[in-house]
Amino acid sequence: MENEAKKSHIHPVWFLVILILITIVLSAILSLFNFQGTQTDISLGSSSTSILTVESLLSKDGIKFMISESVNNFLKFAPLGTLIIGLLGVGLMIKVGLLKSIFSKLQKFIPRKTMFFIFSLLCIIMGFSTDLAFVIMIPIAAILFTEYKRSQVVGMTMAFVSVAAGANINLFITSIDYSLIELSKSSVLLVDPNYTFKYTGNLFFIVICSLFLALLITIVTDILSKKRPVRIGNDEVEIDEKLDKKGLKMSLIALGVMVLIFVYSIIPNLPLSGYLLDSTQDLYVNKLFSANAPFVNGILYIVSFAFIICATIYGVITKQIKNEKDIIKCITNSLNGLGEMLLLLFATSQLIAIFKYTNIGNIIASNLYNLIESSNVSFGVLIILSFLVVAISNIFLTALSTKWTLFVPGLIPLFMKSNITPEFTGAIFRLSSSLTNMISPLFPYFIVFIGFVGLYSKNDFSIKKCYKLIMPYFISITLLWLFIIFAWYVLKVPIGPGVYPTI
Repeated sequence: MENEAKKSHIHPVWFLVILILITIVLSAILSLFNFQGTQTDISLGSSSTSILTVESLLSKDGIKFMISESVNNFLKFAPLGTLIIGLLGVGLMIKVGLLKSIFSKLQKFIPRKTMFFIFSLLCIIMGFSTDLAFVIMIPIAAILFTEYKRSQVVGMTMAFVSVAAGANINLFITSIDYSLIELSKSSVLLVDPNYTFKYTGNLFFIVICSLFLALLITIVTDILSKKRPVRIGNDEVEIDEKLDKKGLKMSLIALGVMVLIFVYSIIPNLPLSGYLLDSTQDLYVNKLFSANAPFVNGILYIVSFAFIICATIYGVITKQIKNEKDIIKCITNSLNGLGEMLLLLFATSQLIAIFKYTNIGNIIASNLYNLIESSNVSFGVLIILSFLVVAISNIFLTALSTKWTLFVPGLIPLFMKSNITPEFTGAIFRLSSSLTNMISPLFPYFIVFIGFVGLYSKNDFSIKKCYKLIMPYFISITLLWLFIIFAWYVLKVPIGPGVYPTI
């Protein structure tokens, strides 16, 4: 009976294939029945409305797109390159045992729950670069949980959920804050021409949300990790204790030097400094976090390079790396077993590309917004309805700025008429849109998490198991976000310097 149950669980690859087939058929049906949506564009106090229509994948152009763009869709799929680059560094650290050495020492004086909280918070903070956070923190979590004698798959789930749920919140003010505000200004002017946005308007709110999110994830993780087995590796190499200490010391010294160089490179107006900043921006935070900033675009490569240097030093001192050939061998070994992951990435790249081509996500989001607008509700009911609508929309349209562009022309005026500030509206939008990242197969890095789970779950790898790992976090975070939103709304305490939930 147990074997039959396992066979009935669908493999994630077939799950993606089914979603692709559903998308193809659905696009043809919705196009046939002229399923439409509307998009409102606001600029300088004026607005214009355009009609959104479904593009059929069974049309001549649709079939041509699926065939001719399949390779490009895969090659341009962001997680493909970031995964390989990230694993070059973190994989080498795992291979030579540097991460194991670090965590084995940390677990002697840092309690398990404290370490889980720190790690979850670090994942949230690193969310300013999702490329870095997902491909680096998920495999690191597996090693961390091994040393703390807890289930690796739960650890990887914790890392994924921390980054996914915290994707739109951060302890730092990043380009997300500025992009949302810039998109919102014209909508605000329609209601109150004298209203001034503050870029730090969500600062207190974001900090509290980040801390509470890390705390909740820690609690859920500690409960779940006790109930699942720990996979014990049989290929661990015994390393002399003296060489281990020396290797770790020299690696940390090298890391310290590289960190100093890195910090110097993001300080403007110093000799030979500032080359990781976007010089076209005026504000420092934009120089650091803008879409074109070398700091953001190159952080994964920088971290991976630093990991390779530290791991190489450790490997040489511990006599695991004796020559240049050993370095190449260790690096290539870190990429072993990625065949299934690449297949998952290919299937996901096709799904996301064709779904975007159909325009179904934009139309669903626009029709869901129409539900809010036509409901004629206000205050608490408006908040709940908007929270649910944005969360559901995010399953089909995961790009934050695209979603905000669809919602902002009507959502901010609607909330302002209910005496709710634009900053608090943006805060609600950010929490609700980050919530469903962890369950949407259209979220690009969802499949990276699935692939890593597959590396540790050869015998019972299925899409059902992956969702079963995620759902306790999803339910808990949903309740947390609603509690925080309503607590802030009722208490009317500042969400940022001089900014309150209500006008």
